[in-house]
Amino acid sequence: MDYQEIARHFQTTSFDPQPFVQTAIDDRKVREKLVENIVDGQNHINEYFNSYLIIKEVAVKNPELIYDEWERIWALHTHKNSYHRWIAHDLITQLLVIDHEDKFEAIKQEYVLLPKEEKISNFLKMIENIKEASRHKDLQHEKKRLLTDQVWLSNFNEKQMKRIDKVLQTLLTE
Repeated sequence: MDYQEIARHFQTTSFDPQPFVQTAIDDRKVREKLVENIVDGQNHINEYFNSYLIIKEVAVKNPELIYDEWERIWALHTHKNSYHRWIAHDLITQLLVIDHEDKFEAIKQEYVLLPKEEKISNFLKMIENIKEASRHKDLQHEKKRLLTDQVWLSNFNEKQMKRIDKVLQTLLTE
């Protein structure tokens, strides 16, 4: 299977990445094209998001194959599109299990504080990533900074604050 064959499936409304993960693992050129779709920042959502779905599975199964793309992936954390920021956050989370060069140390504060700039849905997804990251890296100091920012917390309505408070309490215990 080549990239073009995979790309033909991107236009479906319910894309399933599983049939393409092994090809992305085995074929460096396919994998590179999928990563390029993600980091380019200009592609249609079907193209970059479905590429992300495949690459995330590759990163879960074989993170070494994506580790060299760390800087390009993390560069998306400042993208104007919130999906791109969340994708950067999520993929970096997957790479922490093999961060043998300790690249995370340079971005740790930005990584943990990134959810502060997000709307509630991305915020909640990123907090889940931070919980996972805490299994691999010491984030206690950064988490406390996130949790004690009263100015930032005041931006949410009461309903959102209830959800956030519940999530943040679990973040503290991990």
